[in-house]
Amino acid sequence: MDRLSALRLFIRVVDTGNITSAGRSLGMSSTAASKRLQDLEADLRVRLLDRTTRSVSATEAGRHLYERVSVLLDDLDGALRQAGDMQSRPAGVLRVTARRSFGMLHVLPALPSFRETYPDVEIDLTLTEIVEIAPTRGVDLVIRLGEPVEKSLVAHRLASAERVMCASPAYFAKFPPPVGPDDLDRHACLGYRRDFEPSVWVFETASGRKEVTVAGPLRSNSGEALRAALLDGIGLALLPRWMVAGDLRAGTLVRCLGDIPCYPEGYREEIYAVHARNPMVPAKTLAFVTHLQAFLAESDVL
Repeated sequence: MDRLSALRLFIRVVDTGNITSAGRSLGMSSTAASKRLQDLEADLRVRLLDRTTRSVSATEAGRHLYERVSVLLDDLDGALRQAGDMQSRPAGVLRVTARRSFGMLHVLPALPSFRETYPDVEIDLTLTEIVEIAPTRGVDLVIRLGEPVEKSLVAHRLASAERVMCASPAYFAKFPPPVGPDDLDRHACLGYRRDFEPSVWVFETASGRKEVTVAGPLRSNSGEALRAALLDGIGLALLPRWMVAGDLRAGTLVRCLGDIPCYPEGYREEIYAVHARNPMVPAKTLAFVTHLQAFLAESDVL
């Protein structure tokens, strides 16, 4: 038998002193309610109610059960309401794993305004250099490079794949900006480290695809390191627009060859926020994605 529903009925009967009205409040007929109570007593092997033609009251055993179970059911109902509220209202702990560079530049700055709008949501943020990250047990949302192919995941675009060739004003004061891809052999080109392969930059020119092998004083697997080297005037690099947009606006970096689409070979992915496909995605997850997209739109990195 369904003990939980039977106990709810029992509590309602003790509260109202009437089986018919208690059953009606739970959508049950008087006959069905009486049968449910009899089944509960048989299951527990104890008489819970004294019944007369005029009234119903709890026995001593019934009173003890009422005092214990009524509190537990109130707690259970409160927990269920809270769970429902968290589904429809942003609340609770949101666990996010993000690529380090993007997280430092854009996720962290978005948190103050998010917390001001949704004070009931706490953020548990993990930053990583791992490329292939996906939501797992204990992780609600990942912010990653590239759209996942798994049908079990939902991806929300956060930032474009556009790459920007740039350097500091100090560097261009010493070395005039290149006017075409063929000029790069005269520049200190800072590139992503890709095992032991040479750095290759790909240009989509009017005459077709052109690959240029570049070299310079620094290679790194970290976009943050390359950006820092750019700001220090060490050389010229090809980095995501979302990484250098603020520097370009501030004038601490200067763009060149902006009329030719280009990217480092193997690095042409957009940034996505990814969560598990679920018909009931928690409100906190969707609120964070929406807020982050609006924040990035204002920052001109979408």
